[in-house]
Amino acid sequence: MSELEIYDRLMRNGRKLFVLGLLATMLVLAVACNRQPEGEPSPVPATPTSVEATTEPVETPADTPTVAASDTPTSLPVTETDVDAALVLVRDFLGKLSTGEYREAYGTQLTTAGKERLSELILGRLALSNPHISYFELLGAEPLEDRISVEVLWRETYDGQGDVGDQQAQVLLARQDDGFLVDDIELGEFEPAATPIPPSLPRAEVLTDAPAVGQAISFRASGFQGGETILAWLELPDGSSLDPVFGISDADGSFETTYDGPVMAGLEAGNWIWWVQALRDSSRNAGITFAVAEGATATVAPTEPPTATPRPVVVQPTQPPAAAPTSPPTDTPAPSTAYGAPILLWPELETTRNFKSALIVEFQPVAEELAADEFYQLNLTASVQGGIYNSGSIVGKGSACTGQYEVPCRQLIADQQFMNLFYPDGVQGRGEWFVQVVKETGPGQYTPVSPPSEVRVVKLNPRP
Repeated sequence: MSELEIYDRLMRNGRKLFVLGLLATMLVLAVACNRQPEGEPSPVPATPTSVEATTEPVETPADTPTVAASDTPTSLPVTETDVDAALVLVRDFLGKLSTGEYREAYGTQLTTAGKERLSELILGRLALSNPHISYFELLGAEPLEDRISVEVLWRETYDGQGDVGDQQAQVLLARQDDGFLVDDIELGEFEPAATPIPPSLPRAEVLTDAPAVGQAISFRASGFQGGETILAWLELPDGSSLDPVFGISDADGSFETTYDGPVMAGLEAGNWIWWVQALRDSSRNAGITFAVAEGATATVAPTEPPTATPRPVVVQPTQPPAAAPTSPPTDTPAPSTAYGAPILLWPELETTRNFKSALIVEFQPVAEELAADEFYQLNLTASVQGGIYNSGSIVGKGSACTGQYEVPCRQLIADQQFMNLFYPDGVQGRGEWFVQVVKETGPGQYTPVSPPSEVRVVKLNPRP
């Protein structure tokens, strides 16, 4: 073999050895890379696992409808049957308001929001019987998004005084359970009645100049309806009262009476109050505070004996005060006192009210239940610097108090429209109020059957 052949063979064998060496080196490196550090477990083949998302869920766009798992829509469409049922419900609802059945309507025909709205309406415009809904009309109903709107018109009336005006309103009903309930009341245009009410305010005045103890004193009241039964009494400085007297107002709504000298003898000097109350149609009253001096000479003959029971005498308006009889009529009985005086609970002895505010008074009832013809009467008299400028009253059975008391409690509400007549312009007024029990003796005629409660004060801030 030549040297050239030997060289050629060596070169071929060297290439084979190089390739084998390279393969061996790569195998060693692969094994080394897959070896785990000593003491650590060998990896196991990966298996699919569920991983909980740790990021916030993506909000659904507002225009993308969401469907519950049960595929039941969150609100049902308003059907024609729903609209018809809403008309029936609103008719019954307004009927309850017109008859004063507020509590029944409150408990069965209103949503939670509707109860709040009705409370505002009762305390504002439709408290108790004045004013009340005397007529209403349903003008139509239609769906309004997911609610039903019923257009109504009602007439508000004051007892014994006439119509206040016509009120347009929108009663809104919302779905609750399987039906619809009253959810809101939106008041619309109000058209006042052609005849303004209430009529002119009653006015009381003292006809006797410089009244004094032992002297005959004459009074006049005006602003009542013609032919009304009038009750009048004198309140003395210590809070006691003389026996009340009765009379009839003349055709012009005026009433006069005189208390003779013997009746006035021996009484306490100071600030007296003369009260006069209409007991039939208007149920309005008035009063005046006046000063009585001591030790005046009596205007009657000294030989005239004093009456055994001091009692003033009624003088008809057509008779001059000097012609008053010297003894009370025997056919005019004094009102009975079947009950004790109501005990006032709230508000406190002196409180303050702003214009467009109601006055709610609470008191202990005189009995568990009054007779059908008996009522509680809230009397309010307003004055500025001692001069009476308005007075009036609210009559009703009274409703249960909403506060927590350890004793039984009833309340009467002088609503916003009633109270608005008592706020003076530019100055603060002083209102004195009390509660008593009265008995209806005829259509719109009342007579007291309990003493009055204590008198409390409400400061009446001026109109803005």
